[in-house]
Amino acid sequence: MTDGGRRALAVRVLLVVIVVAAAATVLVIVRRNGRAAASGPAVDPSVAGTAAAGLAPADIVAPPADPARWIGPQGRTGQFVAHCPYSHSAPDDPIVQFGKPGRSHRHDFYGATATDASSTAATLQAGASTCDKPADTAAYWQPTLYDHGEVVVPVEAQAYYRAAPGIDPTTVVAMPSGLALIAGDQTATEPQPGEATGWTCGASTRLTDDPPTCTDTAPLHLVLTFADCWDGVHLDAEDHHAHVRYSTDGACPASHPVSIPQLTVSIKFPIWGAGHDLTLASGSIYSAHGDFLNGWGEAGLEREVAACIHRGAVCDLASNREEEALFSYGT
Repeated sequence: MTDGGRRALAVRVLLVVIVVAAAATVLVIVRRNGRAAASGPAVDPSVAGTAAAGLAPADIVAPPADPARWIGPQGRTGQFVAHCPYSHSAPDDPIVQFGKPGRSHRHDFYGATATDASSTAATLQAGASTCDKPADTAAYWQPTLYDHGEVVVPVEAQAYYRAAPGIDPTTVVAMPSGLALIAGDQTATEPQPGEATGWTCGASTRLTDDPPTCTDTAPLHLVLTFADCWDGVHLDAEDHHAHVRYSTDGACPASHPVSIPQLTVSIKFPIWGAGHDLTLASGSIYSAHGDFLNGWGEAGLEREVAACIHRGAVCDLASNREEEALFSYGT
């Protein structure tokens, strides 16, 4: 073979190597995005964990920033509250695993009573709700909590809607119907940065990465704070976070200019005293996270935002004096 032939052969071999490498890279990207697992078999609902549920790490990504949380007295800002007793549990997730029943780890649901893997804003609005506000047919959920491997049945979720600290309340608009929000990172195996999620006792706002030892008068709570800045276009994103951001220094970024209510959900569990061995259906206790799918009746949500957040009125406290202490630092 001539020198020219050898050079031509070498070039062809190099091109083949490049093409194969590129194909392998594409395959890895596809698998990381979870598409390769989409047609896989349903998992055993009793098996906890992201890998067992057929989820790749890229299916859900941690929020991009740390929320500024309200920790002062209740009366510092306008707000409204929805009390939503526990509804049901299922290995479903209408955000991360939409249309795939049984493909998620087990979740506990509050609010809309028919929430399942195929829920949409329309189906939520057409059904019943456990919440004490008739217009609140939204779905709230978090991974099931286990104690020594046994299911802990939660008590209720309390959903607080306010302007985030520093945000002009009059600029806040109602969340669009169908908006999907996730707080926290279900893949975390170590303490998560920031305070989008954390554990506390009773009404205290001192959040910890590990569940603290609580008393029967102030049992264990999981507190979740969701992003409050929306891009104004998308109801969800491939990573379930890119369409929203947390405000910083009292302002939303130019990429996400729409101020929506800062939603904080406090979930109450019948857990107190010592001797517990707590885990989550998503894995480590550090994988705490929560989801929200906006199924509010549109007129009802807009009415609450205008009457409470815009006016600076602290609504929904007269019927439950216990709320007055919530978000008072150190209580």
